[in-house]
Amino acid sequence: MKTKHTKLTILLAALVLMLAPSCSQEEGYIDTPPRVEHEGFITFRLQGKRQPVSYATIATQQENVVDSLEIYMFNDRSAESKPNLLQSVFRIGSTDLNQTNADLETTIDVTGRTGKHIFYFVANGKDNASSLANINVGATTEEDFRERLTNIQADLIKSPLLMTTRQEIVDIENPTDDEKKVKLYRRVARFDVENDASDTNFTIDNILVENIKQQGYAFGDATGTPAQTLTTGKLPMIKNNDPSDFNSGTPVASAFYLYPTKLEDGQTVISFEGEFMGERRIYSLKGGTEIEANKRYILRVKKVTPNTPSLTIEREDWTDAGGTYEAEAEEDDMEIVTFELTPNTGIKVTGKTYDITDATANATLTIPVKTYNKSGTRADVTFLVGSLSDLNGFKVESTEPTLTYSAGYEQIHTITIPKQTPPMEVRLMVEIVNESSPEQRDTIHIYNTYYPGTGLKPVVFKGVTWAPVNVGATEIGNSAELKHTGYYYQWGRNKSFVYGSTGDTQPGPVTYAQAMDIYKDKFITTDAVPSDWLNTKNDELWRGDNHRGPCPEGWRVPTGDEFKLIQTAYGNTYNSTVAFRSNRLEIKGENPGETLFIPTTGIRHVNGPWERQGTHGYYWGSESDGPNVSRLRFDASVLSAEAGIRGLALPVRCVQE
Repeated sequence: MKTKHTKLTILLAALVLMLAPSCSQEEGYIDTPPRVEHEGFITFRLQGKRQPVSYATIATQQENVVDSLEIYMFNDRSAESKPNLLQSVFRIGSTDLNQTNADLETTIDVTGRTGKHIFYFVANGKDNASSLANINVGATTEEDFRERLTNIQADLIKSPLLMTTRQEIVDIENPTDDEKKVKLYRRVARFDVENDASDTNFTIDNILVENIKQQGYAFGDATGTPAQTLTTGKLPMIKNNDPSDFNSGTPVASAFYLYPTKLEDGQTVISFEGEFMGERRIYSLKGGTEIEANKRYILRVKKVTPNTPSLTIEREDWTDAGGTYEAEAEEDDMEIVTFELTPNTGIKVTGKTYDITDATANATLTIPVKTYNKSGTRADVTFLVGSLSDLNGFKVESTEPTLTYSAGYEQIHTITIPKQTPPMEVRLMVEIVNESSPEQRDTIHIYNTYYPGTGLKPVVFKGVTWAPVNVGATEIGNSAELKHTGYYYQWGRNKSFVYGSTGDTQPGPVTYAQAMDIYKDKFITTDAVPSDWLNTKNDELWRGDNHRGPCPEGWRVPTGDEFKLIQTAYGNTYNSTVAFRSNRLEIKGENPGETLFIPTTGIRHVNGPWERQGTHGYYWGSESDGPNVSRLRFDASVLSAEAGIRGLALPVRCVQE
C-alpha cells in the first residue's frame, strides 16, 4: 500500500464562558428574573454573548453565544457515603442574562443552603441535550446526571453550541471570587480546513466523515466506562464553497463539528475527495488520533514534493497552540471487499478459485471493489485453456466508480458463469486491475476439472488422479474407433498411430535423430532382440524432463508403481474394485459414482501388424526395466503390472502431475 503522511492540526482550548445574573431559588425548578447579589444570593460570571442569533453551520462568531442557560445544584453527601442528589434547577433565558462588556452575569438565590454544593452549568442545552429534561429534583443522583447524553446528531452540528462545566463551592454561604468565575467548555470539536490548491496541486471538492459518534456526553465521560453505547452514523457530504472555499490558502473556519471520537479504521474516518494532478481521488485520515471536545483541529494540506500532497492534523486549543499529530492518507490502494456467489449452483469455492465442474445452474459472482482514485478498476479476462466459445454466456460487467461514504470510489464487477453445455475443459483468470496503479491487482481463477479436450472428469484411485480416456480419445467406449481407443505410441516416441493403419512402416532400429526427422511419420519395425526401435537404448525418453510424453499439460505417463496399485487391488482375481466387464477393465474410484474404464485396445507388434483389439489391453508406463519398460497388461483372465519390449505400439493413459 502506498501511503502519504497527512497532518491535520488539532487545537485544544478550554473556552472560558461566564454566566450572568438571574434567579431566586426555591425547592424544584426556578425561572425568575435576575437580582442584585446580596446575602443568600450568588452571582456567577462567564464570558460570552447573550443575544439570540440565527442558526448557521459555519459560524465561528457565534461559538460564544449563550442562547439559554440552566444551572443544576447538587448537595454534597460524601461525608455520609451517600450519593449526591439534585436539589434545584435554575433556568435562565438569554434575555435574563446581564451583558457587561465581554461577560455575562446571572444571580441565583441559595438562601438557607449551607456547606459544600456542586453546580453544573449547561449553556444552549435546550436543543442539544434534551436528556437533561428527564430528571427529578430530590431523586436524580450526580452519578446518573453525569452519564446524560446529547441529542442524536442528524445533520451538521450548528451554533449555538452546547457548553457545560462542573463547579464546586466549598461553603455556599461564603463563595470565593474564583468559585463564582465559571469556565464553560464546548462539548464538540471544531474542524477547520486549510489548503492552497495552487501550491499543493490538490483541489478539495468534498469532505466525507463516516462512522462518527452521533452523540456525546453532556459533561464528558464521567466514569471512564460509559453506561451506554453511543449511536454512530455519518455526516452529510460537506461540499466546497458551502459557503467557504477550502482551496484558497486561508483556513476555512468551522467546516464542521464532531462529538468526541477517534480517527482510525473501524471508527471515525475523515476523507477528502478532489482532484490531484488531474486525477480524481480520495485521501483518508485514520491515524489513531483522539478527537476531544473543546479542541480545534486544522485539516491542513501541504506539499511534500511537486507530485505528492501531505495532509496533517494539528491540534490546538480554541485559543492556544498545541501539539501536532500525524495521520496516514490513502493513496493508490485497491480493496476488494467481499465476493458474493449465487448459492446452490454446485460450484466449489476455495479462496478465490472457483471449480465449475459440477455446476448445476448459471451463477453470478459479484465483486465489490473500493479504490481511492476515480480511475477505478478494470476486469481483464484471460483464457489459459479453452476459449469463450467453450464457456458460452460467460461475461463480465462493471459499473462506473461512484463516490461513497465508505471513504472511496466503489465499483461492482459482476461475472456471469454459465453452466457448460456441452462440458469442455476451460481454465481462465479474471484480474481486477487498479487503473491508476496497474501493479495493484487481484486475481480470480475459474476452471473445471474435465480432462483436456473432453467433458469427462478424471477418476481418483489410491490417491492417483487418472485421465478418464486414453491420449487422443474423447469418449468412453470399447470400439476400434479413435474416439474410444485413442492413439498408439512406440515407447519414448511422441509420434501417434491410429489403430489399423498400414503402409507407414520403416525398418529399424534407427537413430533418435532419424526418428525425429526423416522417419518422424513412420512406425519403425524391428525383429532383433531387444526389439527396440532405437539403436542406442535411452531410458530417459519418458522420464525426467520428458515425463509428460504425449500427455497434455498438467499430466504425465504413469509409473510402474502406479500400475502396481491396480495390480494390488486386483490381487489374484477380479473383484468389486477391479473388474473385467464388457471387454474392458473397470476400476472403482475413491469418489462416489466414479469408475475408471480402460478398454482392451490391443497392440501393434514390433514388425507392424495390429492384433488383440477388444480382448487384450496394454498400456505404457514411464520407467525402464533392463532392456524393457513398465506397462500394464490385462485380459479376461489376468491383470499384471510388468515390463514389455519398447518397439511395440501401445496406448497411454495419463495421470495428473
